[in-house]
Amino acid sequence: MLKAIIWDYDGTLVDTRQKNLNVTRSIISTVTGKPAEAFPVLESVTVYDAANMKVPNWRVLYKEAFGLNDEQTSYAGSLWTEYQLKDNTAISFFNGINEVIHSLSYYGHGIVSQNSKQNITEVLSREGVDQFFKIVIGYEEVSFAFQKPHPEGLLQCIKQLTKLDDECFILYIGDHETDATCAYNANDQLSRKAVYSVGAFYEKEDHSNNWNIKPDFKATHPNDILDIVNLLQ
Repeated sequence: MLKAIIWDYDGTLVDTRQKNLNVTRSIISTVTGKPAEAFPVLESVTVYDAANMKVPNWRVLYKEAFGLNDEQTSYAGSLWTEYQLKDNTAISFFNGINEVIHSLSYYGHGIVSQNSKQNITEVLSREGVDQFFKIVIGYEEVSFAFQKPHPEGLLQCIKQLTKLDDECFILYIGDHETDATCAYNANDQLSRKAVYSVGAFYEKEDHSNNWNIKPDFKATHPNDILDIVNLLQ
């Protein structure tokens, strides 16, 4: 029995690629004192998105692509919410997401993301769906050692969102290999198949055939999520 639906945020609910690139450009310039143009990975949305898809989380990206040490990376992280809220790049839900959430409103919904909780909740409120999301786990709620693909945030969200009795399960929807691996690791800790992963590939290329851990299902359009839910009922 499906008990709840948990979502990643960036690239799954919202297309934040341009905004996140702009925010990262500003943060890296502040932290390093160098112009964004000095870093090839910040050249374009395409290049930045490709770099993001190759690493497990933003801290690894900041260290590898920008040469930041631990202290600088933590400082960069502390700027994320402020710079996200100051940046006025328009973002919105992917086409069809709002309708899917309303169609599945009888399930409990949660979010596990490496974005800022405050930023996420403001977008949910603006999109008129905040009442459906009982739990939002942002990067601030999980220490670096336990960020995805470690299942800590996902397990924390499940525990607060619902009680997983035997034969009950949840969906976790995300666009990154880290999300599929996080679901796999959660099942390992729970010692059973309690989390089914959905790869979200609407408006982007599906690279999951190259992933070490592949999603249980794929959604090339948000409406595919409705079909997956119906299949699991």
